[in-house]
Amino acid sequence: MKNRILFVLFALLGLTLGYLWTNQETRHAVARSATMPNNPHIIYLSPVDAVHGRLTPQMVEERGGVVLQTWAQVRDAAQKRPLDALLVEQTKFAEVKKEGQAWLRQQIEDGVVIVGVGIDIESFSAALGLPNLRAPGEAQIPIGDDGYYLLQALLLGTPEDVAAMRRADWLAEAIRGNVVKINTQKPLLAERGGERGKLATDEDIDRFFINLLVT
Repeated sequence: MKNRILFVLFALLGLTLGYLWTNQETRHAVARSATMPNNPHIIYLSPVDAVHGRLTPQMVEERGGVVLQTWAQVRDAAQKRPLDALLVEQTKFAEVKKEGQAWLRQQIEDGVVIVGVGIDIESFSAALGLPNLRAPGEAQIPIGDDGYYLLQALLLGTPEDVAAMRRADWLAEAIRGNVVKINTQKPLLAERGGERGKLATDEDIDRFFINLLVT
């Protein structure tokens, strides 16, 4: 996840910072922070009474998150303050429209952690407009109502290079196992990862939030 991405990011950091500092008069590289801030903006899009394993909306609020009930509220909140993580309860994915998929894709590529709560990998992938996130050869074991799937990616580069990668649909190609190569103007970072887990016990909940906050 983000920790693994950091190993690659550090290798590019010197060159990227040189670009940022020596090109103050030009557009800066497009990227969100590669680490979760001390006070992350975490939203849980969920009905107020949804329960998945031990996870409840109230529990998310107790741990510093904000619970909202509509996609419009989520997008409005993201405009006021960029998101760091977005947790989405399974029933809310049914409300995602095509324009919502495009917005979610950009959030993912900007480094926002997206978590599908209580939704299987295939349905989660389809809701995001992405190829199947299940790894090749992975056993068809359901996530289950008390499980989650976490997806995180980061696309870092100049505005021109980022736009070219998005036109090439780099994230979908990466999920398919393909590497998109473009003639970059400056160093470029394009990474993605995912993990699944359970929310069935208090220990699971603790582990989930620890993983979320250190990604």
